[in-house]
Amino acid sequence: MRPLISIIVPVFNVEKFLDRCLSSLTSQTLKDIEIVVVNDGSTDSSREIVRTHAEQDERIRVIDQANQGLSGARNTGIGAAKGEYLAFVDSDDWVDPEMFAAMYAEAVRTHADICACDYTLAYEHDSVSNVLKLEAERIDIEVYGLDRLWNSKKYAVVVWNKIYRRSLVEEYGLRFESNRRVFSEDVLFNLCFLRHASVFASVSGAFYHYFQRPDSLTSSWKPDYLKRELYLVDRFADFYADYDNREVYRRILNRLFFERVQNSCVHDVEFRISLNEARSGLLQASRHPGFHDQMRTASRDPEVWRPMRLFANLCARRRYTSAIFLLRTLSGVSRTLRKVRSTGRFKKAASVQASFF
Repeated sequence: MRPLISIIVPVFNVEKFLDRCLSSLTSQTLKDIEIVVVNDGSTDSSREIVRTHAEQDERIRVIDQANQGLSGARNTGIGAAKGEYLAFVDSDDWVDPEMFAAMYAEAVRTHADICACDYTLAYEHDSVSNVLKLEAERIDIEVYGLDRLWNSKKYAVVVWNKIYRRSLVEEYGLRFESNRRVFSEDVLFNLCFLRHASVFASVSGAFYHYFQRPDSLTSSWKPDYLKRELYLVDRFADFYADYDNREVYRRILNRLFFERVQNSCVHDVEFRISLNEARSGLLQASRHPGFHDQMRTASRDPEVWRPMRLFANLCARRRYTSAIFLLRTLSGVSRTLRKVRSTGRFKKAASVQASFF
């Protein structure tokens, strides 16, 4: 009998966190699941931990492979999955027991192709819950508007708080782009999936715990960040080249391009590289086709956070040094809020900081 959900778990050197993750999956109240664990060339004791859990629960399927990165491991899991829906859980995170039962029931009730839940930012000594403020909702994507759904970011661009109808993934050959080419692989996967989806649903409840590891992949500076972000924009344009509603496409493209450039500049500023280096990156982005028009559009978009509208306006006017100085100021505020949060006493400050970048 086909499992209702295939939960794909990429694993690479996470021995400190893996037991917590797998225990949370085997404790799901929805029993008809399979847990596809892809050991992506771990060199620590992760493989042994996975094997121990697999011996205790026959729903765990283990695949060993040479290291291919997060996207490669997820793609291997997709290829092996048999469930009606797909889910993705990162191996340093964990989930509540009711997570997949709640999302599957809602997906069935609403005939949804994709269903999302809220999540908690989990720190060593603190947490911020209900980050997205989600409630139970059903959205007909064609009626609601794909651009409106995407640009609102209400449901987050990550994949680990969602389930996806596997038949659509297979019908259209959807896979994750290589991490060597794209930094935000979740963004591209969701955009490709949503193009073919009809109904989007959500449930109330922060069932997913997104652990903030100080040594995670997002905690080190990447010199090719901008290159990979612009590649993502170009791949989106390729995937949507024959999309019928060009106005919807344009609105998504404008926001996507602005956010990729913004993310790259924020990344540079957060790691405190020199002003000249940060400005050089922005100048490189300005040579991408449509840069100034898209920045002007973002500067007038009421859904863009006001300080970032100012950033877009400065870029559109070619005031790149001023744009970087603005980001440095915002980054300083963000770091201050992080220090307040680290005391474990001010959760409101933590939630404010989470919305900054």
